[in-house]
Amino acid sequence: MNGRKIHVIGYDDHFSGETEKILKQAQLVIGAPRLLALEQIPAAAEKVPVDGKILEKLPELLKRDLDTAVLATGDPLYHGIGATLRRFAPADELVFYPAPTAFQHLFARLGQPWEKVRLFSLHSKKTPIPFRAILNASLSAVYGDAQRPARKIAAELVAAFPVAAERRAAAGCNLGLPDEVVLRGTLAEIAENPAADASLSVLAVLPDETGKPGLPLGLPDETYVHHKNMITHPEVRTIVLSKLRLAPGVLWDLGAGSGSVGIEAASLCPDLQVFSVEKDPERVQHITENIAKEGLTNIQVRGGKAEDLLPELPRPDRIFIGGGGKELFEAAFDRLAPGGLLVMTAVMLDTVAMMSRGLREHRQEFLTIQISRAEEILPGNSMIRAENPIAVGVWRKGAGK
Repeated sequence: MNGRKIHVIGYDDHFSGETEKILKQAQLVIGAPRLLALEQIPAAAEKVPVDGKILEKLPELLKRDLDTAVLATGDPLYHGIGATLRRFAPADELVFYPAPTAFQHLFARLGQPWEKVRLFSLHSKKTPIPFRAILNASLSAVYGDAQRPARKIAAELVAAFPVAAERRAAAGCNLGLPDEVVLRGTLAEIAENPAADASLSVLAVLPDETGKPGLPLGLPDETYVHHKNMITHPEVRTIVLSKLRLAPGVLWDLGAGSGSVGIEAASLCPDLQVFSVEKDPERVQHITENIAKEGLTNIQVRGGKAEDLLPELPRPDRIFIGGGGKELFEAAFDRLAPGGLLVMTAVMLDTVAMMSRGLREHRQEFLTIQISRAEEILPGNSMIRAENPIAVGVWRKGAGK
């Protein structure tokens, strides 16, 4: 094991005796300017500020044979510099000294047990807010920044799901600093409170049965922007997702249409990376809008003919094809990872016939779904009208194939 160590020190409002001793011996100290200005930093040490060019400098800095300390706030391994350092330095050279995070400070101020919390960070991110995941958790906390402080995060949650306006919440601003503020109220109240605008802020969404969007499974068609009813309807969508046996990995949604299947898969399984492929430019725009509306970051849209794009995509563990020909069906299955599942639906007779014959040795299931809905024909009088039957096939790729 290499004897050289790079000490990665989390700072709260003080350093521990151990980390102060390490700093006294440091020859090179890397950190934010305000941390480098602390009186505990030795005057003789070389100081390198963390700025927009730090990623270019780090590889060479970390190779230098100097007693090195890297300063961070809170826990360097939670959305901090720790993950970056692991890219440039051997694991056995890094020693971490965490300090309490802003999350810990806020829950301590609230007296709120937080062993069941779901943590989110929007720090330095421009991505849509994952409102379903945040609001469906019994307790969640979101770390913001100057562009998205607690006030704006609360406003985004209310805008995405207005019923959540009365959900109990709290905001912690400048925690651990002299101007610390802790606010309690509803999401709507925090969204209107200028005191929750601090750049160093955390929003906590507290245990409350108010304003939960529910499971993102089989959402109504009107949830999605779509073209002329070209959408996998809720009941079929639910069955397809159950047959896909979602798990972390990669899912292809080919001929995605509105993107509803891939979007619900991405919502249900945050560790799943979804690729929605659609050749129609208008529908590509619809998928993009639907993804933004749901606040998802684990799904990408690729515009173009699926057969042409498959070689560019990472190998999938799951595939959904919402109708297509033999060429796409076989090409997609060929790329499927061993043990992976392909689910395909069809309403056209020729496609159903192709599915019934194709890859028989790999087929797990073949079924049809028949849905009938009540439809009012006269005021106060309804009849049951049958929709087109939909064929569903499920294929599993054997190990090593």
